[in-house]
Amino acid sequence: MLRTIPRFVWPVAILLLGLRLLLNLHLNPGLEMNYDERRNARIADNYLAGRGYVSLDPERKQVRPDSFHASFPVFVYVGWSKMGLPRHYLTFLVYLAAAGCYLLGALYVQRTLGHFGASRALSWLGAGLWAVSPGVIYYVGGFWWFENLALPLLIVVVYKLLRLQAGRRLRGLDACIIITAVVLSCLLRGYLLAVYGMLFVVFLGLMMRQRIAARRMAWQLSLGLVLALGLAHVPILQKNHRQFGAWTLSNQAGFELLQGHNSVTQGRFMFDWDDRTGPFDRFVRAYVPQLDSLNQYQESQARARLARQWVTEHPAEELQLWWRKTLLFFSPENFIADAIRTPWSPFTAVVHLAFFVALAFTIFRYQGLRFERRDALLLTPLVAVWLLSLVFFVGFRWRFFAEPALLLFPLITWVRLQQQRTASAVS
Repeated sequence: MLRTIPRFVWPVAILLLGLRLLLNLHLNPGLEMNYDERRNARIADNYLAGRGYVSLDPERKQVRPDSFHASFPVFVYVGWSKMGLPRHYLTFLVYLAAAGCYLLGALYVQRTLGHFGASRALSWLGAGLWAVSPGVIYYVGGFWWFENLALPLLIVVVYKLLRLQAGRRLRGLDACIIITAVVLSCLLRGYLLAVYGMLFVVFLGLMMRQRIAARRMAWQLSLGLVLALGLAHVPILQKNHRQFGAWTLSNQAGFELLQGHNSVTQGRFMFDWDDRTGPFDRFVRAYVPQLDSLNQYQESQARARLARQWVTEHPAEELQLWWRKTLLFFSPENFIADAIRTPWSPFTAVVHLAFFVALAFTIFRYQGLRFERRDALLLTPLVAVWLLSLVFFVGFRWRFFAEPALLLFPLITWVRLQQQRTASAVS
């Protein structure tokens, strides 16, 4: 595979890789974890100190059992500390792994475009555009987020499923790569269970029209993945059951569901969601006055019930929220960790405009354009993340997983237009 890479790509790749690592270290010279992972690291420290999986709730001034964020990183931090290694070594190791995944993602963007018929020049141009896109190079990619590992792995998995849908035989190595990539991504980011779940449902649906052997392969791969995911999440389920008496992967869902469905939300993440003087907290306590007496799981369930109640009682406002979230989702904003919003990015604006132009051309069959069955695999992560935004709220780290489709679909549409013109000229 590496032998097929043109010589001019290597110096560009090395330059981009060096710039990315320099930016990582410039933005985080102390090799600190992000705020979510600092919380997980404190839970790991408390566990090693014999206090269990607990953290200090700053609002209640209490140490409480905590399973808000993903548990897998906590296990990793516990194991890392038991080896006696400084934690900033792990931070740097993640930066290195993310840098390697960055190059891998660019390579598989190029291969995906090639699979759709793009020329060598256009496919490498598309890889370069992805590599320098705002989220990849700075807003997420410049910082210590596990999305920098998970997004390139998603690009790899989508490409390999595209090849399988096109008739390629499933090799053992490819099956291992797909299963490992999906399991690791879902352990790091639990919401990717929904994205990959929808992706494999679409994959199975596409494969049902193929030969019996292809259908059998698709089912074997999917069932193997389900088994691997189940086994990988058993320790998390057991830990949370011991803590809260419930078989859950996380307590976060109920909190985020209510953030997305209430009378004061704007459809995006609420930085003041736990501010006791803010309107949102007053709204919650008006309906759940016993909030402070609940453990984290009970509070999550209470918030989820309140969210469902609000949706039932405010159907018109809920429809307005869907529209507002959709506009926000496709706005030219990017993720930023410490501000409510970012200035609009011209790059992101052009990509989103090009996507909707390509979508309109295809829907209305401009010059014979039409959707192909394989487009479903390419666009499923975009649809899945958009639906997650409607269910919860618009988070631009979630939208990060939709951005490859937003970028690639216009380029693929351009390729198809050129093919249509060539065919018309020949005829």
